Amino acid sequence: MTERFLIEKHSCPAEVFMSDGRVIGALLFLADFAQTHGGSQTVKDLIDEPGNVLPAVDGDGEFILIHKTAVSGVSVTPSALDLEGYWHETPATLRLTGGHRIDGALLVDDGSGERLSDVINNAQDWLRLRQSDHLIWVRVSALVTSRSPEA
Repeated sequence: MTERFLIEKHSCPAEVFMSDGRVIGALLFLADFAQTHGGSQTVKDLIDEPGNVLPAVDGDGEFILIHKTAVSGVSVTPSALDLEGYWHETPATLRLTGGHRIDGALLVDDGSGERLSDVINNAQDWLRLRQSDHLIWVRVSALVTSRSPEA
């Protein structure tokens, strides 16, 4: 007999910026606990999980699988965990694969540098950009151009 163990998850509305230029409105599913830290799972935790796809429900209510390597960025309403840590804001305009242009403020971890070039060169796989009341997780490898108003 095969038993299924399911983890209860809650839906998180998101806009997924695709490398082909599309923006997919979707519900992503996050667990109430994370494997790598205390508290709930974040969108970044979900993207960083092993596996190639993100299970989601699109705007038509259809279940879809989004290949993670095709994701340039993900916009969500931020949770407290997304904003945790010591950081400062740096205004920036980012152009991503697929032609997406995103204006906002990068949330730069203290010690990552002051110049935009330092911030990007010191980043791991993802950057956080605040755009009004949304947080956009931006894949560093999807950056085409970056500009700072002070430059």
